[in-house]
Amino acid sequence: MASASDDDRRFTAELIAAWDRGAATYDAMPRHGILHDDEWRAWRRLLAAILGDAAHSRIAPRRILDVGTGTGVVALLAAELGHDVTGVDLSREMLARARSKAAEAGLPVDWRVADAAALPPDLVGFDVVIARHVLWTLPRPDRALTSWRDAARAGGLIVVIDGTNRRPPGPLGDVQRAVGRLADRLAAGNGGEVSVDHSYPAWVRARLPLADQRDTRPIAELLATAGLERVVVRPTRELDRVEGSHQPLVVRIADPWRRYVATARTPILTASQP
Repeated sequence: MASASDDDRRFTAELIAAWDRGAATYDAMPRHGILHDDEWRAWRRLLAAILGDAAHSRIAPRRILDVGTGTGVVALLAAELGHDVTGVDLSREMLARARSKAAEAGLPVDWRVADAAALPPDLVGFDVVIARHVLWTLPRPDRALTSWRDAARAGGLIVVIDGTNRRPPGPLGDVQRAVGRLADRLAAGNGGEVSVDHSYPAWVRARLPLADQRDTRPIAELLATAGLERVVVRPTRELDRVEGSHQPLVVRIADPWRRYVATARTPILTASQP
């Protein structure tokens, strides 16, 4: 029988392999890469509202840590906004894509191979720790949030951008699932928009507690349990609208996935605290 550590190593290796496989085509996936100018503008507005726009205002650049950076979508947007950005990921193939995009755009980002779920101790003091489409991929999201909290300065901001799968109950949900199957068949018959493979085996997905989020309550609870304060969870309606406008109608009808952004602050120590 494999030991717990052997099982953990096998699990982590499978996750890395899945993202390495998908690196070449990740940016071509709708709602993963940024495929259209209006999507870029919507993402930039969202991140400027969260991080501030140091490139076009008098605010000082902030130290940003993008955990599970992947191909660097968020890290590069943050760098465009004038911030000092570090992006970490365990997938070397994803990071290679991120480095190439940064070099092409002339944007300075510090890329590092590191585990987003257990950050190295030298990554500390960040003004913002941000994670896009990451928390659902982790078997222990509570531990990851603790690591992100510890990487932020006192009063720093934690940002989680992810999504829920909320199908309506009863007959309407059955109709949505049937339309989804039709959309998949149509895409397969047309060759699909892009060939992508970063799917997980069933045994891996079964270990991910947030793999099928129905609502945002678990996220809010995890942030609070991690000792974070001022927890706020909001839908990203503009992004949903803009990204949906580029999807076929049958896909929009079938798709239950809705993105959200959750923010929280690390506690600020008082003079009486050690």
